[in-house]
Amino acid sequence: MRLLTHNSLKNNSAAAKGKGFPLKVTVAQIRVDEQDGIDDDTKISFIQGILPNLDWPALVAASQAMGIPTLPPALTEDLAENRVFLVALYHVLMNVHLVQGMLTCPVTGREFVVQNEIPNMVLEEEECEAVRF
Repeated sequence: MRLLTHNSLKNNSAAAKGKGFPLKVTVAQIRVDEQDGIDDDTKISFIQGILPNLDWPALVAASQAMGIPTLPPALTEDLAENRVFLVALYHVLMNVHLVQGMLTCPVTGREFVVQNEIPNMVLEEEECEAVRF
């Protein structure tokens, strides 16, 4: 699971009441890919497009949990325009993978297993809100 994916996941159970974000990362195994052959201009364009949608504090916490303490605590306008930083951020978001581990809801403590890079976000029936048809 990429850090970009983690930044969009939350616990949607009824008990979380819409506040099941960000999920705490517990690492058992990670994988860091080397450069992927994509040119820097494409990486920068991609990052500039998704930057407004990222939850920066959640990304910093998740990257630290995965052993990457290099992200600054706040995203400034200068950083958002710095080519070297944007390429490095692309690497963190796209090339760092949680292979095995756990995602924990901050509200309920519910744990979601990550195996083979796939987070199991399936809820049990009793965790879902009743829906009437």
